[in-house]
Amino acid sequence: MKTSIGKLVRFCTAFFVFTIVAGASCKRTVKSDQGEVKPISQQTALVVSFYNVENLFDIEDDPKTMDEDFTPTGKLQWDDVRYKSKLSHIPQVLDAIPGELPAFMGLCEIENKKVLDDLIMNPVFGGRYKIVHQDSPDERGIDVAALIDTTRLTLVSSNYTTVRLPDDADPNTRDLLYVKCESGGETLHFFVNHWPSRGGGQAETEKNRIAVANVLESLVAKILQRDQDAKILLMGDFNDYPTDPSIAKNLKAGIDADAMLFNYMYDDCLAKRGSHYYKGEWGTLDQFIGSWSLKNATKGWSAREDAANIFMNDLILFTDKEGNKRPNRTYIGDRYNEGGFSDHLPIYMILTLLP
Repeated sequence: MKTSIGKLVRFCTAFFVFTIVAGASCKRTVKSDQGEVKPISQQTALVVSFYNVENLFDIEDDPKTMDEDFTPTGKLQWDDVRYKSKLSHIPQVLDAIPGELPAFMGLCEIENKKVLDDLIMNPVFGGRYKIVHQDSPDERGIDVAALIDTTRLTLVSSNYTTVRLPDDADPNTRDLLYVKCESGGETLHFFVNHWPSRGGGQAETEKNRIAVANVLESLVAKILQRDQDAKILLMGDFNDYPTDPSIAKNLKAGIDADAMLFNYMYDDCLAKRGSHYYKGEWGTLDQFIGSWSLKNATKGWSAREDAANIFMNDLILFTDKEGNKRPNRTYIGDRYNEGGFSDHLPIYMILTLLP
């Protein structure tokens, strides 16, 4: 994966070259996947992460949503012990990501604000994080959300956009989350996504993801029309790959200069690297996509083409009978997997501050 010694060294070198007046001088020492200890300073870097946490539900039955399976008497026997185990695992993963605890965390498969309130009670978060959340019209009641470290990012505004799908049988999906922040004297625009699934077939459901892509493209284009140098970062579980039409054509994200946005995970896709394992293959459903002004920045916050990483760590992997490593998920079918984390791996990106 991209989390190599050489890459971490390049990042750490950049961190000590560039300086920033604002912010605390706190450092955290972290250990890379290969075991070498690397110090990374929050003064010159912001870590951003996205994590599909696989069904973070409370144990209560919400009569407005289809969450009955995630109750103590439901099919999955989701009780307080399992819920608390899940709440302890997510901070463990986020804390293990190289660098400072992510300043911005995009999350999906979150049931409600209550589970986020419970989540940030974990001491790992240090009481510094603000929740951005709103219930979506998704029939299962799962949402996208963000956690923001208020000591490193100033939350300016946020809003959700509801998308109606062309699927008459199920026109509801997760909202698009937009968050505007400031840091280091600059504005950063974040979008958190969880696009419609491929359940029912990739080709049959493609129209749903294209519908969301069209709305998102319009939202991004409006920001770029106001400010062509806007620094924008999209993240999420797109349920499509960088080469699929919804992303390459409708969202206009790729690696060629004529694309509206730069897809940081394109090379991972071509190399068969990914954050999700399905039918014996890794897939790049979870992606970072950014504006060219973020990738090509000569001052302020920057994310070069190699800034995005898939957090492939033994902490959250298991080895199957065939010897393949795959995400150690919470449920395997209807069977609870004690000690499991999620069916997705987190992705993370390190933004560096140029003088």
